[in-house]
Amino acid sequence: MLDAGRAAGDLRSDVTAEDVAASLIGIFTVAPRAGSEVRAGRLLNLLMDGLRPARLSHLEPPGVCAE
Repeated sequence: MLDAGRAAGDLRSDVTAEDVAASLIGIFTVAPRAGSEVRAGRLLNLLMDGLRPARLSHLEPPGVCAE
């Protein structure tokens, strides 16, 4: 899946399977605790956002148009 995501440009090129596994282990460590469902969801969203390559348009300050 990582290879396909990298080839499609949807995933960063420097992320390894070990990185993803370690991140998921950390998230699932907190997930079983009572009341942590919201935190686990937030952490999964952070992980998914971190796997995506940065887009220059996202880095520009508000109100600035890339041309």
